[in-house]
Amino acid sequence: MCYNRQQVKYLESLRIKVADYLVIVFLLLWGVAGFWFNWQEASAAGPKYARVFVQNRPVAELSLTPGDQFDYALSFGENNEYSAIIEIDDGRIRMLPLSEDLCPRAVCSHTGWIEYSYESIVCLPNQIVVVFSDSSRPGGTEGIDSVTY
Repeated sequence: MCYNRQQVKYLESLRIKVADYLVIVFLLLWGVAGFWFNWQEASAAGPKYARVFVQNRPVAELSLTPGDQFDYALSFGENNEYSAIIEIDDGRIRMLPLSEDLCPRAVCSHTGWIEYSYESIVCLPNQIVVVFSDSSRPGGTEGIDSVTY
């Protein structure tokens, strides 16, 4: 294949320069540093709590101290006729499966174990939400911006 001068100049302009390599290295280092700081922050966190809401009302605040292992029975429904089991084990929390007529897709139980502050368990048909909280505060809804059903 034969190139004319204009094509050769164009192809040379497409080559990666030293400054391009420096930008790539800088962005990679910045990303790795961000992940590292995020990981350090999550591992250095103090005692965690999980708040359980049913129909936007706080019904329980559970301590997630490492080493704890217990089940919490949660009543819900118009007359509290249904119950769900929330399992806590070593700083993690999950919701055990509900019957198919209460929760047809079982997304809440398929979420599995959660242990980081950015994770949550949501059961839309029954309006159950389990979220993390940094500390035990009375009232409990200061950090909620909005509620969606």
